[in-house]
Amino acid sequence: MRYVYQILVLAAVLALWQGFSGDLLPSPEDALTALLELIKSGNLATGIAASISRYIAGLVLGCIFAVTVGLVFGLFPSVASAFEPLIGLLRPISPIAWIPFALLAFGIGDKPTIFIISYAVFFPMLLLTTNAVKSTPAELMQAARGFGASRLQTIIGVILPSSLFGIISGLKLAASLAWINLVVGEMVGAQSGLGYLIIDARNQLRIDMVLAVIFVIGVIGTWINFIFSLVERWAAARLGR
Repeated sequence: MRYVYQILVLAAVLALWQGFSGDLLPSPEDALTALLELIKSGNLATGIAASISRYIAGLVLGCIFAVTVGLVFGLFPSVASAFEPLIGLLRPISPIAWIPFALLAFGIGDKPTIFIISYAVFFPMLLLTTNAVKSTPAELMQAARGFGASRLQTIIGVILPSSLFGIISGLKLAASLAWINLVVGEMVGAQSGLGYLIIDARNQLRIDMVLAVIFVIGVIGTWINFIFSLVERWAAARLGR
């Protein structure tokens, strides 16, 4: 029955879209025609490939850096305390605010977008990783010390396994943020990709094509969320959560 309701909601949205379509808002049929045009020309496949490559690079770099720093912060609270004012200052700044700096520093191309993605995922992953490390049960730590484990052995054998599920769960949030900010970065700092296709279509006054690309972005974003949800469930099953 859930799927029936979902189909009804989608049908209602399409009906409203069709009802409000006109000179300024293309109809669903116009957007579908534009989508088929993009597919036929090969521009959509090229744009998706460019976006996915930047997305993966930015997500991986941002998460590696964030998890590394988060582990240090979680293991050494004094280090986290020293960096707390700096993190507190940078965390509220939107990645979009860094676009002019990224363009000046890296120029037009892939690097500004990768930087924006990495910045967007860094702070959430940093916070989640730090909290995951700090949430390691004290009894496990005491048991490890009781068996004569060294500091390094405790980190590798107790803290990292205990923190792993929290880190993997954080990847789901990071993946969504990375995809959102990818499009923003491509709209101002790239010459290819889905974000660039939106700007190019806007410049040509092809609002039907803009809507078509937006639809593709939403579909891919949904699949990304679905894939990372499966990863989270797999991790929960393997780690007994």
